[in-house]
Amino acid sequence: MITTLAHLDAPAVRRWFEHALRSLLLVRDEIDRLNVFPVPDSDTGTNLVLTLAGAAEAVRPLGPDTDLTTLTRAAAEGALLGARGNSGVIVGQCLGALAGALSGRTSAGPVEVARALDAAAEQAREAVGRPVEGTILTVARAAADAATGAAAAEAGLEQVVLAAAQAAREALVGTRGAFGGAGVDAGGVGYVVLLTALLDVVTATGDAGTARAERVTAFLARVATTPTGTAGVAPPAPAGQTEHGAGAFEVMYVLHAGARRARAVRESLELAGHSVAVVGGEELWQVHVHTDDPAAALAGPEEMTQVCVRLVQREPAHVGVVACTRAPGLLEHLARAGAAAVLAPDAATVVRAATDTRASDVLVLPCDRSSAAAARAAAGHDGRAAPHRVRPVRLEVAAPADDLGVLAAATELAARELAGAGVADLDEARLRAERAVAGLRSRALPQAGDGAVGEALTALLGPGDELLTAVVGTGAGKDVEAEVRAAAAALAPSLEVVVVHGGQPSPALLLGVE
Repeated sequence: MITTLAHLDAPAVRRWFEHALRSLLLVRDEIDRLNVFPVPDSDTGTNLVLTLAGAAEAVRPLGPDTDLTTLTRAAAEGALLGARGNSGVIVGQCLGALAGALSGRTSAGPVEVARALDAAAEQAREAVGRPVEGTILTVARAAADAATGAAAAEAGLEQVVLAAAQAAREALVGTRGAFGGAGVDAGGVGYVVLLTALLDVVTATGDAGTARAERVTAFLARVATTPTGTAGVAPPAPAGQTEHGAGAFEVMYVLHAGARRARAVRESLELAGHSVAVVGGEELWQVHVHTDDPAAALAGPEEMTQVCVRLVQREPAHVGVVACTRAPGLLEHLARAGAAAVLAPDAATVVRAATDTRASDVLVLPCDRSSAAAARAAAGHDGRAAPHRVRPVRLEVAAPADDLGVLAAATELAARELAGAGVADLDEARLRAERAVAGLRSRALPQAGDGAVGEALTALLGPGDELLTAVVGTGAGKDVEAEVRAAAAALAPSLEVVVVHGGQPSPALLLGVE
């Protein structure tokens, strides 16, 4: 005999997270194909899977006697740290709101669940810089309003969740064509999947994951197919340009700060780009923005971890590249070369970035011994990284170089991709990267004054040199760029000089000659 739940307790919520993750895994490709807003980069389903995987992984080690408050808080933090993309960040905030609404309770009845859904919809909207209707925000609000109405009518838990799920589906149908074509919002579909999974748990019908996925897929087919069969996906816009504004790069990082600072960061991001979301609380926030100026989107170096910058619209390469740097100003250049660029990464950041390349084989380019150690820890003893067991990745770690060596290697691999040659496998990628580094002569200057620039260039430059790149750190004087250009002009008038304001704490100046 099947008995529906009258209350949600910790075991039921745990089952919900697990069922929701399985459901999203089974319909991930369908949701990816629907992805139009904020850009048609075909990754919303994958981003939602990775976000929910973060929640599921966070609660997996917790014992069976874990209380509801502890479990939901752990899930919220796991989702926050695992969040990917605009929709993933919003879902992470929804789980955070759920944890807040259920804090201190041992179980949640219909009224508490309705309040939690309302808090999720409200806080998700507040976290977004410029809320857009016809998205997951619209679907979440409709679900919350329906749940609140059912709870006010003294309905039981099943009726409250059923009302929310039905309203979410109806609102999703209403998003059809909001961003061109006849498709529905991909993030909204993800939210419908979450509520469908919750309904399955409440009604004790959630064990048949395949049947559940088939129901959702059939629903998508009814509401999301265009006359040409493209599921409403608009043609890709040129990189960095969408009908919703510019933003060639996705910048994500975890901000360690209070609520006031988080609000200030969000306000500054609204000036730097679009698709802004700053979600979290209690000194921990996930930051997301699409921008043409990644450096302008960054907070202070002491406030950030898990910094990753990548091109928004780029076809996955056969071999993905994670490029490590200590210079915030190099993140844009590395990402423009097609790498997932990470700042001073730990092992978890390397794994996250490798996953974000969407390649099964990934080459990591370390910028120093510390990032090389992080990359080797990420690769593990067998060279494989399996984040949340969702998207296993095979990692190869190149020999450590400096920041300019990483840039040279990433640029070489990108040039092969653009030429249509690419690389056959990880071994070829590593060899070509290391050859590019070997063709670079570089020198790090701990101080850039007292004639050090001229002396370094005199030692570095030789016949046939064509390009000098200088990466300026925070310890360099304000006149260092002029000094570099003057010294180069005196020693090699035909030399091309590129100066990048890297902002690295050390060295004060990094010089590289090719």
